[in-house]
Parts: sequence; structure tokens; C-alpha cells
Amino acid sequence: MSIAFHRSIAARDRLIETARALFLHHGVPNVGINRVIAEADVARMTLYNHFPSKDDLVLAVFEREAELRRESISSVQDTLEGPFEKVLALFTVALDLARLEGFRGCAFLNLAIEAAAPDGRQHALAQAHKAWILDNVTRHLLPEIFADPQTLARQIVVLWDGGVVGAYIQQCDAPICAARDAARALMRGAVH
Repeated sequence: MSIAFHRSIAARDRLIETARALFLHHGVPNVGINRVIAEADVARMTLYNHFPSKDDLVLAVFEREAELRRESISSVQDTLEGPFEKVLALFTVALDLARLEGFRGCAFLNLAIEAAAPDGRQHALAQAHKAWILDNVTRHLLPEIFADPQTLARQIVVLWDGGVVGAYIQQCDAPICAARDAARALMRGAVH
């Protein structure tokens, strides 16, 4: 591979990581392309060579964020045994996120709200990420152990989302802990 190709990949990654930090900390609508270009230290043409529009950059950023979140959840779950532990691991990941400086709640709920177009690509990306979360929870709620695993999974995901939103609003992790405890109680109540 040529040096120019490597520089191009490096510039693309730098743009994504810079925009990711800015979008997660300030919100997509509050960050303009000029700020991304300045902080990534690239030329405007470099940005537009990789991302024809801000929407394309936003999609790339949140695709990367979804990948990182899936990896984070899976890596915690891979160290655990049993459905209770694997499902409740989502709350551990949420607690870790809530304790980061600049935490603004769920990045994907924010994206869906900020996009304000339920038929748009950004909303679809947020929806796909939330579907992955639901599938992840459902996969661990084995029907031979739990009654109505699909309903239980939906309830747990609603608790998880609510805990993350509450943690941002209240600026503490207590809502996530409360949501985790409620999820544990729901799971215990659903055991055959």
C-alpha cells in the first residue's frame, strides 16, 4: 500500500475519532464541520473526500460508536457465566459510561432525538443499535429458564434505557443501579 493511502486512512480515522469526541460531548447539532476540521487538523477537502456531508460523518461516527459499545458489552459478558450475570452486565457497562467525564446519557437515544427524522439514516442507525441490545438480552434469557423471554427482554431494555437517561438527568449513577436491581427482580420473578 502506498504512503498516500495510509495517510488517507489515518486522516479518515482522525476525523471519525475527533468528531466522535465532539458529538458525544456536545451533541451533533452543536458541532459544526469547521470545528471538526480544525480539531482533527485536516483540510476541508480531506473531510469531503471521505464524507460528502455532515450526515455521512455522523453515520460513520455512530457506526464506530455502536461497534465499540457492542465490543464493550460482549467483552464483559464473555467473562461471566449464567443468564443473570450476562444480562446484568449491560448495567455494568452503563455504569462505566455514566462515570465518564462529559457523560450525556445514551448516545443513541440522543442521536435519534437530534436527528428528528424517524425515517432518516441516523434514526435507523440508532434503531439498529437498540435492536442489537434487545437481541443480546433476549439471547441470554433462555426459554427453558425464563417465562416469556421476549417480553422480559423488552422490559429489561426499557429499564436500561431509563436508567441511563435518569443518570444523565440526575448526574449520578443511582438510576442505573435502581434499574439493574429492578431487572434482577424481574428476572427472578420470570424463572419457571
